[in-house]
Amino acid sequence: MPRLFTLAQARRSLPSIAAVVIVMRKRALRLDELTALSSSMRRTTSADGDPIVTDDSEMRNEISKIERQIAELIEHIQQQGVEVKDIRRGLVDWRAERDGRVVYLCWQYGERTVSWWHELSDGFAGRQPIVADEWT
Repeated sequence: MPRLFTLAQARRSLPSIAAVVIVMRKRALRLDELTALSSSMRRTTSADGDPIVTDDSEMRNEISKIERQIAELIEHIQQQGVEVKDIRRGLVDWRAERDGRVVYLCWQYGERTVSWWHELSDGFAGRQPIVADEWT
């Protein structure tokens, strides 16, 4: 069974999780840039319409390296018992118990603290604000 967190535990773990999320987001944004650049390089044609062959092996190596780094960062977060939901948004969830059922405590990059929760099946769209005295 996945680990369950209290609100206090999730909030205490946030600084270390957020630090990894920041790096993960930067890597994902760089990956997006390189992927788009690589794709445009492959579509380049000369004035007469013939394809221009470019050696993008260095770029592909860099893309592979970043993909491995992102996978390692996700694994690091998951080893803490936290679930990565969206690497570009920096969205992560902690499983918690509320009224006898398992729910998610939810945080995304840019938020000051863990201030939202949602049902497992609702996802981000179902986020509800945390009322502290309901979680004690």
